[in-house]
Amino acid sequence: MVDVLIKGGPVMIPLLLCSVLALAVAFERILYMLRTSQDPERALRLISIAIERDRMAEAIAAVQQLRGQVGALATAALTNSKRPRAELESEVRAAGDREAFLLESHLPILDMVVTVAPLLGLLGTVLGLIKNFRVLAQTPQMLEAGALSAGIAEALITTAAGLMIAAPAFILQVYITGLIDKRLLEMGEFGSSLVDLLSEGVSEGELSEKQSQTAAG
Repeated sequence: MVDVLIKGGPVMIPLLLCSVLALAVAFERILYMLRTSQDPERALRLISIAIERDRMAEAIAAVQQLRGQVGALATAALTNSKRPRAELESEVRAAGDREAFLLESHLPILDMVVTVAPLLGLLGTVLGLIKNFRVLAQTPQMLEAGALSAGIAEALITTAAGLMIAAPAFILQVYITGLIDKRLLEMGEFGSSLVDLLSEGVSEGELSEKQSQTAAG
């Protein structure tokens, strides 16, 4: 391994850095997705029961213990549940945007590695070929075909390394992006259901309050 790095030349250093970055970002994103795993249906049931029993304070305390995007959306919705529907939707949407940003953070690094690694590999190959042909131009009578072929093979090491880094990085990028897209879809459906549930609950509560006032009057 060390021998390959040395033969590849100085371009192998940024290529090695690219591989470390890609692995670190992929591991961190997958770990984040696992750590923020969620159960939207359970959260909706919990909130629905709280609305039926008119125990919003308990519901807010409960959803704050939920992990990930569901907890953030539910907290934003419940703390603004008494506001008009348009404002409630706006607050839930803002919370969703913040969580989407957190989900997609660091992904540009993977995208950069996928793009830059092959280019670095090509750069290393070009620099290696320039070096070989410069030596050939200076001492053409001292070089044999075998020596020139060995030099070209060494120059191609960086191209191979760049492709070997970019291909797995691209696969990881597609996989993680798929997980995030699925999570964003779940967030959208949960947010819509949550707004509908709270809007209905608030409307029913206001209606009951007006009926009570009318009866008392």
